[in-house]
Order: sequence, then C-alpha cells, then structure tokens
Amino acid sequence: MTVSIPMEPDRQILHVDMDAYFASVELLGREELQNRPVIVGGDPGFRSVVTSCNYPARKYGVHAGMPMTRALHLIPGAVVLSGSFARYKTYSTRILEVLLSFTPMVQATSIDEAFMDLTGTSGGIVEKALEIQKAVYDATSLWCTVGCGPNRLLAKMASNFYKPKGAGLLMPDDILDFSVEAIWGIGPGTAAKLEMFGINTIEKLRSLSREMLRSILGTGAEEIFRYARGIDDRPVRFFGYREPPKSMGHEHTFSRDVSLPSEYMPALAAVCQKTGYRLREGGWMGNTVTLKYRLRNMKMLTRRRTLAFSTDQDQTILAAAEDMARQHVQQPIRLIGVSVSHFVPSENAQLSFYPERTIELNKAADKVRNRYGEKAVVSARSLEYILGNR
Repeated sequence: MTVSIPMEPDRQILHVDMDAYFASVELLGREELQNRPVIVGGDPGFRSVVTSCNYPARKYGVHAGMPMTRALHLIPGAVVLSGSFARYKTYSTRILEVLLSFTPMVQATSIDEAFMDLTGTSGGIVEKALEIQKAVYDATSLWCTVGCGPNRLLAKMASNFYKPKGAGLLMPDDILDFSVEAIWGIGPGTAAKLEMFGINTIEKLRSLSREMLRSILGTGAEEIFRYARGIDDRPVRFFGYREPPKSMGHEHTFSRDVSLPSEYMPALAAVCQKTGYRLREGGWMGNTVTLKYRLRNMKMLTRRRTLAFSTDQDQTILAAAEDMARQHVQQPIRLIGVSVSHFVPSENAQLSFYPERTIELNKAADKVRNRYGEKAVVSARSLEYILGNR
C-alpha cells in the first residue's frame, strides 16, 4: 500500500477511485482467481472489447476498450468473465453510503469514482483518506485508491498516481515531472502537438506563455494553462447534484465487415433509439451528434454535427447520424455507433421554434418499453437489426 503525507492544503478535496472495479466485483468470493489474469468482457467470437481487467492482466498490456481477441492474444490463458451490471450498481450504492457517512459533499462522477470535499473537518487529509479507504473495504471487501489535493484536478491526479490500494496528496509543485497527458484535456493528439515543441512534462508546459500555448492549442489553451499550474476552481457539489455527462451513446459491432447502407443503417437506427431512450431516462438533452465507425484495420473515425437546438429524440439523432454516414462511410466497417454531447437538463432546454413532432410519440413508446422491455416498441428502420439480435 502506498501512502504519502506532505503538507496540508487549505481545501481538502478527495477523489475516491475503485481499483479495477468491475473485475474486482467479479472476483469477490473467488479466491482461486485472485492472482490469475482476469478479463471482463463479451464473447471474443463476436468482436467484443475488454470492459475491465484485474492488475495481473494489466501487466501484460491489457486495458479497457481493447478488442477481446487482442487481449487473448496477449494472455492466451486469461480467465474471461461476462460481468453483471446489476451487481456493479449494487456495490456502487453501498460505496456511496459509506462516503456519505463522512460528508454530504459527495459528487459521484461515474459508477466507480467520486469526489469528496472535507474542507473544515478535523484531522489530516491523508489520515481521512485512509479512514475512508478502510471503511469502503470493510463494507464491500473492495479496494479503492483515495487521491487528495487542494482541488479536483490534483485529487484526481493523485488517485491515478497512487494506484492501486494507495492514498496520497499532491500539491501543484509535486506534478512538475509528470507527463503532460496526466492533465485533464490533454490526450494523445494534443500531447503530440506539444511534443513537436519539445513539451513533454508539466514543468516544460508551465514555461509557455498564454500566447504561445494559445498559438499551439487554440481555444482549449486557457484551461490547460491553469491546470498546468495546479489551478482548478471547480466545486465539489452536494450529493444529488447532477453533473452533465460528457456524452451518452451506444455502438454495435458487426459479426463481419459491412459496406452497404442497407447493412449498417438498421444498426445505426437501433443505437440511435437506445441513445434517445437513455437521454430521456436521464433527463438530458444535447445539441452535438457524433457518428463513429471503425474500419477493418481497427482505425476509429468520428464525425460531428452541431444542431440548432438540443434534443433527446431518436429520430432527430438518427437524421443527423444517417446523413453523416452517407457522406463519410466509404469503406467496409466493423463497428458503428452514435453519441450525443453538450448537455443541458431537459427541464432547462430552450424550446425550438418548431417543436419536434416525435415528442409525444416517444413519450408513449417509453411507457411501453418501461413496462415490457426495450424491444417492445421499435422503429421500422431498426426492426431488421432487432430481429437479427434476439
């Protein structure tokens, strides 16, 4: 177990991140598998991807999102488990109950991680982190890493740094030697741009002026300028606050490569229906539709379209995605998907001057689906897909 205890920050922000959560839940009560490489995901015969894996599997280079066939090539003798989302939700609820016993300022950001604000409470921040870690383990037999910092950014970086089973604090000057990709908002593409200028660490990133960073990165430069200096003013919201997700969507992997619109459009219609249903259930509307598709060489491509208004309607999402697919899908594909982003709560969404005609139709369809299942009402466009995936 890794523990670090530097000076105390003015704000006491913690990031609780469950270690290899899905795999760890699956391994509860299965001691014979604890030290073996375990992968959670679908049937490799259907081109599925890795959902999660334990740390013995990660040593071989396996990670979430990797094609299952690739993972099993790296570890031929790995144990593959299908997973149970219902169990993950049950344990997530138990974990939240533990966190809320310490403070109501708990903001869950996913099923396996949450921020906590313990500012003003007595005791050292790392001692509190260790206490929370032990309480979560006592309640669930699951390990978490607890990162501490003066803000959300540094607490999140600390939880990544001290994994697994760790607890520690990072202050702004503790991250100078970190890779630039440790910062929120810097992915491989942005990192490659910075590398062209010899910028590969946060210390070197700090040496750039605002103007220079803006010339390299454009509109996202200001946020990265602040993050490189460990500055992050975002609050931790009280429990029950809903932070908009980055995106919501679904995808489908074909059993063979397809190239004709008649082959992939039914699947696209089905994933748009699922996406619209999820948006309405979650109470979100978004104005950016992203189409993604994977070529036979595994290269993933995306196309985006910003709508004039926010929507949660299957048909509107499909119209945008279908148009992008007809324009851009020119080669055989093995996967197609859609997502919606840039959300506002449904109750706060600005009404369109011409309201979408499908609103009442989808409300009625949702009532039937809630009672009889997702496939009880489907669009004619997605029917071929639904019948083929019973």
